[in-house]
Amino acid sequence: MADLDDLPPPPGVYSIETPSNPEAPTSIGFDGQGKAKYPNGDEYDGIYANGVRHGAGTYFYRDTQDKFKGTFDQNQKSGMGRVDYKAGGYYHGFFENGKRHGEGTFQYPNKDIYSGMWKEGKRHGKGTYVYANTKYELKGVWKEGQIVQGTWTFTDGTRFVGSFQQNKPCGDGVWETKPGTIVEGAYVQQVVPIDGAPKRPDGTPATETRIFWNTATMVAMED
Repeated sequence: MADLDDLPPPPGVYSIETPSNPEAPTSIGFDGQGKAKYPNGDEYDGIYANGVRHGAGTYFYRDTQDKFKGTFDQNQKSGMGRVDYKAGGYYHGFFENGKRHGEGTFQYPNKDIYSGMWKEGKRHGKGTYVYANTKYELKGVWKEGQIVQGTWTFTDGTRFVGSFQQNKPCGDGVWETKPGTIVEGAYVQQVVPIDGAPKRPDGTPATETRIFWNTATMVAMED
């Protein structure tokens, strides 16, 4: 799935349809509503200001068949908008400088959903991620696309509250069950090579992160 965070500036030569000129060779200096067809097959229908996309508009990507509808500021997505992905899913929320920035909801092609804050195209701030298949929920504070502090909740109400690293529990935390049992302890992460897996393009071995739980105290609910 294309990220679509960055839109290219209008190329020097392309066709644009305006109310006063049905087939102008370029948008340079143009103000108002126009429809552009770019050499790569992309299309834009919206407002121009001095030749650049600036205002409400819709941009269609030929290669991916994705579509953005919202507002532009100096050729870049800005303010409230929505991207619908041909591969599945959508993003509906705020943009800044062409990237997801501010509050927004992203439904991924596999139907997972993240709702919360974004910064420069990545999950950053308070947010909630729900897995479509399991309905497990990660809720808390995110940084650079990954959760760092919060809760991991299962469908039966059991949850882990604590710190995370690489989207996995890491460090001190507490397990809580719906009946009321509380288990305190800590997770330790260990990166190990994957037996039989091909090496990465840079020649380093493929690895996986394993997590280990050490119980410190447990308080069980009394009958």
